[in-house]
Amino acid sequence: MPEEELHLTANLRVFDSHGHTQAAFYAGDGIKQLVTDPNGHIWTSYFDEANYWFPNPDGTRSYGFMIGLARWDSNEGEPWMVSSDTPEVAWCDCYALNVGRERIHACPYPDFLLVELDPNGVRAVTPNTITRCTGLAVSGSDLAFLDQRRAGGGFQWEIRRARREGQVVLEKGREHLVLPDGRRPSGWARGKVGRDGMLWLQVDGDHRRWYRYEIDA
Repeated sequence: MPEEELHLTANLRVFDSHGHTQAAFYAGDGIKQLVTDPNGHIWTSYFDEANYWFPNPDGTRSYGFMIGLARWDSNEGEPWMVSSDTPEVAWCDCYALNVGRERIHACPYPDFLLVELDPNGVRAVTPNTITRCTGLAVSGSDLAFLDQRRAGGGFQWEIRRARREGQVVLEKGREHLVLPDGRRPSGWARGKVGRDGMLWLQVDGDHRRWYRYEIDA
Protein backbone atom coordinates (compact mmCIF):
# COMPACT_ATOMS: atom_id res chain seq x y z
CA MET A 1 0.00 0.00 0.00
CA PRO A 2 1.33 3.51 -0.80
CA GLU A 3 2.70 5.05 2.40
CA GLU A 4 0.86 8.34 1.91
CA GLU A 5 -2.48 6.52 2.07
CA LEU A 6 -1.75 5.08 5.52
CA HIS A 7 -2.55 6.93 8.72
CA LEU A 8 -0.16 5.43 11.26
CA THR A 9 -0.52 6.74 14.80
CA ALA A 10 2.64 7.84 16.62
CA ASN A 11 1.86 5.61 19.60
CA LEU A 12 5.31 5.67 21.23
CA ARG A 13 6.66 8.87 22.76
CA VAL A 14 10.06 9.51 24.32
CA PHE A 15 10.35 12.24 26.98
CA ASP A 16 13.40 13.87 28.53
CA SER A 17 13.86 14.50 32.26
CA HIS A 18 11.91 17.77 31.96
CA GLY A 19 8.88 16.14 30.39
CA HIS A 20 9.57 17.41 26.88
CA THR A 21 8.89 15.11 23.92
CA GLN A 22 12.12 14.03 22.24
CA ALA A 23 10.60 11.65 19.71
CA ALA A 24 7.21 10.25 18.69
CA PHE A 25 6.75 7.40 16.24
CA TYR A 26 4.64 4.45 15.17
CA ALA A 27 5.56 1.21 17.00
CA GLY A 28 2.98 -1.23 15.68
CA ASP A 29 -0.36 -2.30 17.11
CA GLY A 30 -1.14 -4.73 19.91
CA ILE A 31 1.67 -3.66 22.25
CA LYS A 32 1.69 -5.72 25.45
CA GLN A 33 4.63 -4.28 27.40
CA LEU A 34 7.06 -1.42 26.93
CA VAL A 35 10.30 -1.49 28.97
CA THR A 36 13.56 0.43 28.60
CA ASP A 37 17.05 -0.94 29.25
CA PRO A 38 20.17 0.81 30.67
CA ASN A 39 21.46 1.47 27.13
CA GLY A 40 18.42 3.56 26.24
CA HIS A 41 16.81 0.92 24.03
CA ILE A 42 13.05 0.47 24.15
CA TRP A 43 11.73 -3.11 24.17
CA THR A 44 8.11 -3.69 23.15
CA SER A 45 6.40 -7.06 23.43
CA TYR A 46 3.20 -7.83 21.53
CA PHE A 47 -0.11 -9.70 21.80
CA ASP A 48 -1.19 -12.37 19.33
CA GLU A 49 -3.24 -9.85 17.32
CA ALA A 50 -0.29 -7.49 16.81
CA ASN A 51 0.67 -6.12 13.42
CA TYR A 52 3.19 -3.72 11.92
CA TRP A 53 3.42 -1.87 8.61
CA PHE A 54 6.97 -2.28 7.27
CA PRO A 55 8.33 0.45 4.95
CA ASN A 56 9.58 -0.68 1.52
CA PRO A 57 12.29 0.96 -0.62
CA ASP A 58 9.73 1.90 -3.28
CA GLY A 59 7.72 4.10 -0.90
CA THR A 60 5.04 1.54 -0.09
CA ARG A 61 4.42 -0.39 3.12
CA SER A 62 3.79 -4.09 3.68
CA TYR A 63 1.71 -5.59 6.45
CA GLY A 64 3.31 -8.05 8.90
CA PHE A 65 2.16 -9.88 12.01
CA MET A 66 3.46 -12.24 14.76
CA ILE A 67 5.98 -9.59 15.81
CA GLY A 68 6.54 -10.94 19.32
CA LEU A 69 9.30 -8.62 20.51
CA ALA A 70 11.00 -5.54 19.05
CA ARG A 71 13.83 -3.23 20.08
CA TRP A 72 13.84 0.49 19.26
CA ASP A 73 16.37 3.28 19.65
CA SER A 74 15.18 6.26 21.66
CA ASN A 75 15.44 8.45 18.53
CA GLU A 76 13.06 6.16 16.56
CA GLY A 77 14.38 4.66 13.30
CA GLU A 78 13.52 1.18 12.11
CA PRO A 79 13.13 -1.51 14.80
CA TRP A 80 15.01 -4.75 15.21
CA MET A 81 12.53 -7.63 15.59
CA VAL A 82 13.39 -10.90 17.30
CA SER A 83 11.43 -12.98 14.79
CA SER A 84 14.02 -12.16 12.12
CA ASP A 85 16.74 -13.91 14.17
CA THR A 86 14.62 -16.84 15.38
CA PRO A 87 12.83 -18.28 12.34
CA GLU A 88 12.38 -21.59 14.20
CA VAL A 89 10.38 -19.92 17.01
CA ALA A 90 6.67 -19.05 16.74
CA TRP A 91 6.01 -15.59 18.19
CA CYS A 92 2.20 -15.65 18.40
CA ASP A 93 2.32 -13.78 21.72
CA CYS A 94 5.17 -12.76 24.03
CA TYR A 95 3.77 -14.07 27.32
CA ALA A 96 6.62 -13.04 29.64
CA LEU A 97 9.43 -10.49 29.35
CA ASN A 98 12.38 -9.68 31.62
CA VAL A 99 14.60 -6.72 30.71
CA GLY A 100 17.71 -6.82 32.90
CA ARG A 101 20.89 -4.79 33.05
CA GLU A 102 22.81 -7.05 30.66
CA ARG A 103 20.36 -9.69 29.37
CA ILE A 104 16.78 -9.80 28.11
CA HIS A 105 14.68 -12.96 28.44
CA ALA A 106 11.34 -13.71 26.81
CA CYS A 107 8.87 -16.61 26.63
CA PRO A 108 6.77 -16.69 23.44
CA TYR A 109 3.49 -18.55 23.00
CA PRO A 110 2.72 -21.34 22.12
CA ASP A 111 5.94 -23.21 22.99
CA PHE A 112 7.22 -21.04 25.89
CA LEU A 113 10.84 -21.47 24.83
CA LEU A 114 13.23 -19.35 26.90
CA VAL A 115 14.80 -16.85 24.49
CA GLU A 116 17.87 -15.03 25.83
CA LEU A 117 19.05 -11.81 24.17
CA ASP A 118 21.51 -8.98 24.63
CA PRO A 119 21.76 -5.63 22.77
CA ASN A 120 23.39 -7.43 19.82
CA GLY A 121 20.63 -10.00 19.30
CA VAL A 122 19.67 -13.53 20.27
CA ARG A 123 22.17 -15.47 22.41
CA ALA A 124 20.27 -18.70 23.11
CA VAL A 125 16.92 -20.46 22.70
CA THR A 126 16.31 -23.07 25.42
CA PRO A 127 13.44 -25.61 25.58
CA ASN A 128 11.27 -25.04 28.63
CA THR A 129 9.25 -27.64 30.56
CA ILE A 130 7.05 -24.87 32.04
CA THR A 131 4.31 -24.02 29.56
CA ARG A 132 2.24 -21.55 31.62
CA CYS A 133 3.67 -18.17 32.57
CA THR A 134 2.77 -14.49 32.50
CA GLY A 135 5.80 -13.02 34.28
CA LEU A 136 9.49 -13.85 34.70
CA ALA A 137 12.37 -13.20 37.11
CA VAL A 138 15.91 -14.31 36.22
CA SER A 139 19.01 -14.65 38.39
CA GLY A 140 21.82 -16.50 36.61
CA SER A 141 20.57 -20.02 35.89
CA ASP A 142 17.67 -19.65 38.35
CA LEU A 143 14.26 -18.60 37.05
CA ALA A 144 10.88 -17.82 38.57
CA PHE A 145 7.80 -17.98 36.33
CA LEU A 146 4.53 -16.35 37.41
CA ASP A 147 1.50 -18.55 36.77
CA GLN A 148 -2.00 -17.37 37.68
CA ARG A 149 -5.44 -18.90 37.46
CA ARG A 150 -8.94 -18.80 38.88
CA ALA A 151 -9.29 -21.04 41.94
CA GLY A 152 -12.01 -21.53 44.55
CA GLY A 153 -14.06 -18.56 43.42
CA GLY A 154 -11.00 -16.29 43.51
CA PHE A 155 -7.54 -15.99 42.02
CA GLN A 156 -4.32 -17.80 42.70
CA TRP A 157 -0.87 -16.46 41.96
CA GLU A 158 1.88 -19.04 41.88
CA ILE A 159 5.62 -18.87 41.34
CA ARG A 160 7.08 -21.86 39.52
CA ARG A 161 10.78 -22.05 40.34
CA ALA A 162 13.04 -23.48 37.65
CA ARG A 163 16.68 -23.79 36.64
CA ARG A 164 18.54 -24.01 33.36
CA GLU A 165 20.30 -27.34 33.35
CA GLY A 166 22.22 -28.16 30.18
CA GLN A 167 19.96 -27.57 27.20
CA VAL A 168 16.61 -27.40 29.03
CA VAL A 169 14.72 -25.43 31.68
CA LEU A 170 13.49 -27.75 34.45
CA GLU A 171 10.89 -26.96 37.10
CA LYS A 172 12.16 -27.29 40.69
CA GLY A 173 9.25 -26.25 42.91
CA ARG A 174 6.24 -24.00 43.43
CA GLU A 175 5.32 -21.16 45.78
CA HIS A 176 1.89 -19.61 46.36
CA LEU A 177 1.94 -15.82 46.47
CA VAL A 178 -0.18 -13.77 48.85
CA LEU A 179 -0.25 -10.05 49.52
CA PRO A 180 1.87 -8.66 52.41
CA ASP A 181 -1.08 -8.78 54.82
CA GLY A 182 -1.70 -12.46 54.03
CA ARG A 183 -4.68 -11.92 51.72
CA ARG A 184 -5.03 -13.84 48.49
CA PRO A 185 -5.08 -11.60 45.40
CA SER A 186 -8.57 -10.54 44.33
CA GLY A 187 -7.78 -10.32 40.62
CA TRP A 188 -5.25 -10.97 37.91
CA ALA A 189 -1.70 -9.71 38.37
CA ARG A 190 -1.05 -6.63 36.25
CA GLY A 191 2.11 -4.80 35.30
CA LYS A 192 4.38 -7.88 35.55
CA VAL A 193 7.61 -5.98 34.96
CA GLY A 194 10.63 -8.31 35.18
CA ARG A 195 14.00 -6.75 36.05
CA ASP A 196 16.69 -9.41 36.47
CA GLY A 197 15.86 -11.28 39.71
CA MET A 198 12.82 -9.13 40.56
CA LEU A 199 9.25 -9.18 39.31
CA TRP A 200 7.04 -6.16 39.96
CA LEU A 201 3.26 -6.69 40.09
CA GLN A 202 0.08 -4.65 40.47
CA VAL A 203 -3.32 -5.77 41.75
CA ASP A 204 -6.89 -4.39 41.89
CA GLY A 205 -6.19 -1.82 39.18
CA ASP A 206 -4.07 0.28 41.59
CA HIS A 207 -1.44 1.84 39.31
CA ARG A 208 0.31 3.65 42.18
CA ARG A 209 1.11 0.57 44.26
CA TRP A 210 3.54 -2.14 43.22
CA TYR A 211 4.35 -5.46 44.88
CA ARG A 212 7.79 -7.00 44.44
CA TYR A 213 8.78 -10.63 44.23
CA GLU A 214 12.54 -11.27 44.49
CA ILE A 215 13.94 -14.57 43.34
CA ASP A 216 16.82 -14.57 45.89
CA ALA A 217 14.81 -13.32 48.86
